[in-house]
Parts: sequence; structure tokens; C-alpha cells
Amino acid sequence: MDKGPYSTFGFTTEANLADDSGLWPTSFAVSGLSDEATKTINALVKKAVN
Repeated sequence: MDKGPYSTFGFTTEANLADDSGLWPTSFAVSGLSDEATKTINALVKKAVN
């Protein structure tokens, strides 16, 4: 990571992340790669490519 408090992990408009709520997550702040954060990123990537 760089010297900032966090890095970002993001998706393009082609990602399949839209849902019925009307919100479209495009990026996430990542302050560390804990096991939980890694699982969440993996789940988001799998959803984005399906």
C-alpha cells in the first residue's frame, strides 16, 4: 500500500454489480487485506464477471 490511509479497489461500468436498490458500487476503500476483506473482494469479482 502507499502512504495514504487506504487504497481503493474499483470496478468499471461493465461489472455486473447493479441490484434492485438502485445503488451501483464502483469502488471500495481498502485499509488492509484481512481474511474477511479478501473474501468480500473475491465475492464481488465473481459477481462482477457473471
